[in-house]
Amino acid sequence: MLMDTYATIKPLVCDIADPQLLLFNDIPSLVYISHIPIFVIAFLLGIFVFWSNRSRLENRIFFGAMIFFGFWVFLDSVYWAANRPDIIMFVWTTVILIEPLVHMSLLYLAYLLLTGKDMPFSRKLVTVSLFLPQLLFVPTTLTLSSFDIANCLPNENSFAYYSYTIEVIFIFWLTLLAILKLRSITDVGQRKELVYIMTGIVAFLVSFTGGNIYGSITDNWYVGAIGLFGMILLSTFFAYSIVKYQTFNVKLISTQALVAALVLMNGTQIFLAKTYSNRILTIITFILIVILGAFLVRAVRFEIKRKEELQIISDRLAVANAELHRLDTAKSEFISIASHQLRTPLTAIKGFVSLLLEGAYGRLEPTVSDTLNKVYLANARLMNLVENLLNISRIEAGRIQYQFAPTHLEDILSELKDLFSLATHEKGLILQFFLPKEPLPMLSLDNAKIREVISNIIDNAIKYTEKGSIEVRASADSEKVTVTIIDTGVGIDPDDLPHLFKKFERGKNAAQVNVSSTGLGLYVGKSFIEAHGGTIHAISNGKGKGSQFVLELPIKAPRLEKKP
Repeated sequence: MLMDTYATIKPLVCDIADPQLLLFNDIPSLVYISHIPIFVIAFLLGIFVFWSNRSRLENRIFFGAMIFFGFWVFLDSVYWAANRPDIIMFVWTTVILIEPLVHMSLLYLAYLLLTGKDMPFSRKLVTVSLFLPQLLFVPTTLTLSSFDIANCLPNENSFAYYSYTIEVIFIFWLTLLAILKLRSITDVGQRKELVYIMTGIVAFLVSFTGGNIYGSITDNWYVGAIGLFGMILLSTFFAYSIVKYQTFNVKLISTQALVAALVLMNGTQIFLAKTYSNRILTIITFILIVILGAFLVRAVRFEIKRKEELQIISDRLAVANAELHRLDTAKSEFISIASHQLRTPLTAIKGFVSLLLEGAYGRLEPTVSDTLNKVYLANARLMNLVENLLNISRIEAGRIQYQFAPTHLEDILSELKDLFSLATHEKGLILQFFLPKEPLPMLSLDNAKIREVISNIIDNAIKYTEKGSIEVRASADSEKVTVTIIDTGVGIDPDDLPHLFKKFERGKNAAQVNVSSTGLGLYVGKSFIEAHGGTIHAISNGKGKGSQFVLELPIKAPRLEKKP
């Protein structure tokens, strides 16, 4: 039955001697206006996109769509120029077969661009299943039954409209896919880029299919040919996307276009040269342009490939950095919770040991008293570590609070003098405080935190000074108050100075004297001082030459009250 259907199509010939049977007197101008420019645009756009990245599936699919469309335009122009029914019948059946291929290719391209992955096999099977009847029945009388000699037009049967039906289905499918996927894309730049591309594709397909449907229903193919200009819409949106968002590697496309233009311009000069010598020189120039152009395109492609690889690495680093930030936050939270839990029992231990040493529970033997003293000191070091860890977790989480109030710095220094006098005396060191004769300006400070910073520096000076003295000097000018702690201790290696105020950083000389130091106190102190708008830095001439720590606090300090 199918073979009989195929056999019913026979070549028919228009009587071209009859002027009424000639196809359209203005065919050349119509083809020139509506077909040739569109064919050139489709061909160049497909070539440029394909050569920008031949290994990319999206580029190859778009190139295939443009080849299908360009072939359709070529055959349609043959239809307009032909006046033999057999040619017209062949062209007509072929263009009906090719039209859905354009839609299928652009649907596939849209899926790749919108989802970033290949279309599943099941959806490919659905697409092919819709097209398969078209492939089977287009060459039969179910599509074209005969030829109208009077108008030199084929007579379409009902199955001819199946092509338009599946084209409409593909357009609807593509539009729905674009709407659903674009709504789920959070990247604003990527969404805008895809909106332009999808708008161009849908506008092109709607105008293309609409023009064909209108021509088929009304037999007015002059108006139907307007649908070809949908290619201009597609190329316009794609060109804007290429320039704005660098779709399909704009740098490579621009380079290829430049090389192609140079080759074309120089190639035409070969035929226009009037002398043999000029033609030889032009040919040599043409060869050089081709060779150098090939190297230029290759270099640009290599650069783009490296840029893409770097982008992939950058994206991976961004993901890794986000994960590290999450882990760091979790670490800070853990330290904060652990520090809170540890501080309570340590405070209780300190209180009970202090009561025992004071004789609240009776007189202690000397050996027991010495042991409890060691416990007290170890507990104090542990409490200091816990407090530093707690401060660090608060600083990093941005939850540390400052209670600013008008403060006399002399009061803080006087308290610290009384606190450390006994420790320096027992170690055989001289502790001296030098204050100006005139009272220091009133400062807006968090008393506890500034006291902790200066106390930590004096305590370090005592630990790292075996003999000599420790001086605490205070001075003021019109803008700031300066506190300088000077010791004659082990000194600081010049290589350690830039890292001294970082977490867990300790100088080489300090590590040899005090192995129990954690390297957290100066980091916390620097954060406290900077929160007051001040600065802190260290000065040392090297190993064994002592050190100086200089704190500068502005008289008009900013009030930084942070929420917990």
